[in-house]
Amino acid sequence: MSMPLVEVDRVTKDYRLWHKPADRLATMLLEQAAQLPLVPEGIGRRLRAAADRRGALFHALRETSFTLRRGESLGIIGRNGSGKSTLLQILAGTLQPSTGTLKVSGRVAALLELGSGFNPEFSGRENVLLQAALFGFTRRDVEARMPEVEEFAGIGEFIDQPVKVYSSGMLVRLAFATQTIVEPELFIVDEALAVGDVFFQAKCAKFFEDRLRSGMSLILVSHDLVAVKALCQRTIVLHQGHLSFFGPSAEAVSHYHQLHRPRIESSNATVPATAPATGASVELPPGAQERNWPASQEVGSREIEIVYCRVLDASGQERAAFDLGEEVLVEFYTRSKVALAGVVFGLELTNRHNQVVYGATTVHLGAEPPSISAGSLSRFAFRFSARLGAGDYLIDAAVGWGDRGDGAPEQLLHRVARIASLSIRHTGLRPAFFGAADLSGRLQIDAG
Repeated sequence: MSMPLVEVDRVTKDYRLWHKPADRLATMLLEQAAQLPLVPEGIGRRLRAAADRRGALFHALRETSFTLRRGESLGIIGRNGSGKSTLLQILAGTLQPSTGTLKVSGRVAALLELGSGFNPEFSGRENVLLQAALFGFTRRDVEARMPEVEEFAGIGEFIDQPVKVYSSGMLVRLAFATQTIVEPELFIVDEALAVGDVFFQAKCAKFFEDRLRSGMSLILVSHDLVAVKALCQRTIVLHQGHLSFFGPSAEAVSHYHQLHRPRIESSNATVPATAPATGASVELPPGAQERNWPASQEVGSREIEIVYCRVLDASGQERAAFDLGEEVLVEFYTRSKVALAGVVFGLELTNRHNQVVYGATTVHLGAEPPSISAGSLSRFAFRFSARLGAGDYLIDAAVGWGDRGDGAPEQLLHRVARIASLSIRHTGLRPAFFGAADLSGRLQIDAG
């Protein structure tokens, strides 16, 4: 194992929130008075206590610890105000922690805020020269690689215009392009890519993938959870300044969703007397053993639990590999601890890069969310045509309650990551298409 590139040990960052502007001066005077050599200890304590009462202490980050090795990618997710930007500023060296230790080895490049470090009066070219000089590059070195920056940024003649006339998209393009020639050992990015268009985001993703293979490390803060799962091997979930989870990115996203789902209201937690109770006569398949999946990340409040899963072909035989276009049936069985109306079930297929290739719930598929009685067993069966690219796919399953508006459940009851897998084969001498899915494309040619 390589030595850690980043070591964060119990880092905390506190801020004092003043009740009124005069409290800042009063606190400084009281603290200085408490430190005078002739002041008795008892009076010093009272002076410090009086200073503390002048403002409330806000913990932006508390006791956070983790390590990052060379070539690894780390995501950081959390709601606004959870401490993400504070942590990144500490990692970038622009903010000092209140307590704890931090060790960062190697050259660090950071995109924390749009335009940070740029002189608005300088042209884009001059700012590139300035930024590279701060990393120890000579003017000759930078000018030799300037065509790379211009090509990556793609802002044309604006490279020679003052950056104060740039749009936010142009600004982030130039800032990112500058870092490509700096060749950092650690690249820190805080939501900066969100302002870029889809073409620039794809170019950045390719840059990350190439550099990660060559040994660069990446720390990415983003609200784009799909991008975090695709680009980052592990992810930190911050919640109210605390490190709430640190582990594989797919599991971190599940934890994040569970952390911010509302609890079931007691008024909705029982099936109406007139509602039909589904699943009362359902039984597990003969010989089935509950929880028949490998060790996996599971989250949820578990009023209903997923207890069994299997993958079948069109004839009802259990299979793990399918030819392109074959019908796949994925069966899930759940057991309910309470009576519940409006139950939503869903699955998600991801490829080996953690990219979601398909996902749907009972709401997306137009099925009426069922009412389930307490103690009952229920079966949810998803059928789909395996019109996917050749390769291996992982299946996540989730059961919840209510529709939050986009088809996903309002409350997550039980989610099992990587509950099952399947493989898709393309027969013949060549694959039928390339990419993640077969869109049944048609081509018309009118040749002259």
